[in-house]
Amino acid sequence: MQKKTAQAVRCDVAVLGGGVSGVVAALAAARQGAHVLLVEREDFLGGVLVSGLGTLGFKDRAGNTVIGGIAQEIVDRLGRMHGTLGHNPCPVLNSLTPVNAALVRLLLFEMCGEVGVQMLLGCTFVAGKVYGHRLRRVYVQGRAKRFEVEAQVFIDATGDGDLCESIGIPFEKGGPDGELQPASLIFAVSGVKKEKLLEYVERYPSEVETPQGYEMNVDAAFFRTVQGYNLLGLDALIRRARANGDYVDVPRDRFSIITHPNDDTTIINNTRLTDFDGTDLWQLSRGTGEACRQVEELLQFMPKYIPGYEQCALSFIAPVLGVRETRRFLGRRCLQEKDVRAGAIPRDTIALCGYNVDIHHGRDEGSELYIVERGYGIPYGCMVPGQMDGVLFTGRLICADRVAYGSSRVMGTCMALGEAAGLAAALCVRLNCTPAQVPVENLRALLKENGAVLTIPQEVASHENVEKSAI
Repeated sequence: MQKKTAQAVRCDVAVLGGGVSGVVAALAAARQGAHVLLVEREDFLGGVLVSGLGTLGFKDRAGNTVIGGIAQEIVDRLGRMHGTLGHNPCPVLNSLTPVNAALVRLLLFEMCGEVGVQMLLGCTFVAGKVYGHRLRRVYVQGRAKRFEVEAQVFIDATGDGDLCESIGIPFEKGGPDGELQPASLIFAVSGVKKEKLLEYVERYPSEVETPQGYEMNVDAAFFRTVQGYNLLGLDALIRRARANGDYVDVPRDRFSIITHPNDDTTIINNTRLTDFDGTDLWQLSRGTGEACRQVEELLQFMPKYIPGYEQCALSFIAPVLGVRETRRFLGRRCLQEKDVRAGAIPRDTIALCGYNVDIHHGRDEGSELYIVERGYGIPYGCMVPGQMDGVLFTGRLICADRVAYGSSRVMGTCMALGEAAGLAAALCVRLNCTPAQVPVENLRALLKENGAVLTIPQEVASHENVEKSAI
């Protein structure tokens, strides 16, 4: 049998992974004049953003804006399409930006087309070719066709780090005992009478009490005041259903309801896959089937127990699982828990994060929530490998300890990191340098020029929040 040869593809910057971080990286590099190839295994862009799950991280607990640039542009353009409810304060999540998943899919293709991003959809990563500690080529495959991609810079935005793992970049995975946060399958129901749900909350305010230490009072008046919200709670309804044998196979002790730009639609984030590893294809296959069974159970539970959901109907299931945690790659800098808690903003910051630490237990229904009072900075070196040239990693792949990762993993932050990675790659092309040689001040200047947020108003310089620039 004749061996098939790979079709050669040449570009300046190759982005592997078309989730939110990868798409923004591709847009940022292309807008700087780089020839960009974006490779994605699905036939759509946006990853978990097209699940309808609201984006988190645009504002910190104090209400400071911590994300701008292309991420904010996406929200602005969705707003003009009536596809978002904007940024809303949230007692547990700090801020919430609900979106219309279908319009996200349309918008991301439109934005990539505007700047000439070349796309290879339906293609998965196969292998990388390294010469002298520098990644020179990657091989991707789809529909029985193989492509050899040569680029000056590669960006791993695969979410699981398939590229970086294959070329030997060291990584950490989960907690000390290997426990990984659970995955979820997001879905939406229509025909919801939200006011009836809020009347129930008005009668039973304990059903939406915030965790200890979260200080903000939440009641029906709060939910009526904001445009978009995540109603988290309804513990008593779950306990009643369990006693009746109606909520037995969903390992989640609280219900999560997220508003949607369509008035009678809500997003449900309640499925939970425990003892799950998103890098294992057997577990992915098993988990997707299990998540669908949980959706069926929840569709029986909601009309029977949740006020306002008596006539609800399934309207949408996310096309992919929402995987919270897999690999974190070792970089030249590491985002640490102490930096997150202190609100540290180093001088080589290339993105801010304003989300609380949120670690879902991987083996039971509990979670750990730690308040992060103010936004903090993520240094450039967190996306630069120590011993490999020609590659950057972005999104939830960055170098962070596990507690810090519990904050930095959310989509808003991943978009900000994607913009930094894309601009860094474009600078590599322009200056003919490696990612480790990128002048961080030049990168920061480009980010600011494009509307990214790198400082917090009235920030007080101190030993805790300013460090020497270094990667």
